Amino acid sequence: MSTLANTEKNITIKAQWGKIAAITWGNSSNPPVLLCPGRMVPCSSFRPLIKKMPDCFFYVAIDLPGSGLSDHLPPGIRYTVFDLVPSIVKVVEHFKWEKIMFIGHSLGTVLGTYFNMAYPNRVTRFVQLDPIPLYHTVIPETFEAWYQEYYRSNYDDDQYVKHTSGRHTAPRYSLDDIKRRLMTAHKINEETLEHVLDRYIEPAGDGLYRFTYDQRMKNTTTMPFSPDNLKLILTSAKIPILAIFAKFVIEAGAYSKVPFAFDTKAWPHNNYGYKIVSGYHDVHMSSPELMADDIAKFLLQSKAKL
Repeated sequence: MSTLANTEKNITIKAQWGKIAAITWGNSSNPPVLLCPGRMVPCSSFRPLIKKMPDCFFYVAIDLPGSGLSDHLPPGIRYTVFDLVPSIVKVVEHFKWEKIMFIGHSLGTVLGTYFNMAYPNRVTRFVQLDPIPLYHTVIPETFEAWYQEYYRSNYDDDQYVKHTSGRHTAPRYSLDDIKRRLMTAHKINEETLEHVLDRYIEPAGDGLYRFTYDQRMKNTTTMPFSPDNLKLILTSAKIPILAIFAKFVIEAGAYSKVPFAFDTKAWPHNNYGYKIVSGYHDVHMSSPELMADDIAKFLLQSKAKL
């Protein structure tokens, strides 16, 4: 399994708005596994997990538009979950894949879900790593707050300038400050941080650095589904799904309104399973060994059916 590390390659894929940056591991003739990270997080965040995966698959992890080394979306375009799905489509078309397995983390699980719905019969297996935004719900009483966060505040003078002025106006930090911020946000150590740091930041002059992500990604819009509507949408999926939940995120109440996420009987097609692991939201980076065997077994089941 460790041989995958020696096959790592950086690639770029053309899209109408610019380039999509990605990392590949393995032999391109093997069945493809597409990996999609969370909001603003570089695709290299999957590296610790990939090192523990079987080498009989071809893994492609992408930097979403506005993240890592990928180009930002053009000025004036909002970052919504629907506007990010085309980046997945472009990668699938680039490799001429008919079928893929999909591993998503956080926002990546939302994009994988919508891709599967918009392009049915393309995804054969779906791994969801701590899918907090996938289970985000809005009820009538909280719609005002949802609208304020994702839309109304964007048109406040300060926010609008911040979100439309380009990367050269992004805040600048010392390298030590950036490291502290990232280790605190992701709850990772410095060794794990090294996997993502080079795609997370760029020099900004005077010995300072700025983040490469688009400031607009801080308000990537999710949909205002009610708990009942969300349950209807998610449990309609027929493909095999393995969800990995972080224990400390559950204890913080992130999934309190969606108990069906922990009830396999709520999924009528008997296609859903989950595992709870000790850790925080980015546990796939900090402790991939807690889930690697489960994910590998889940992916390998696809080969057993061939």
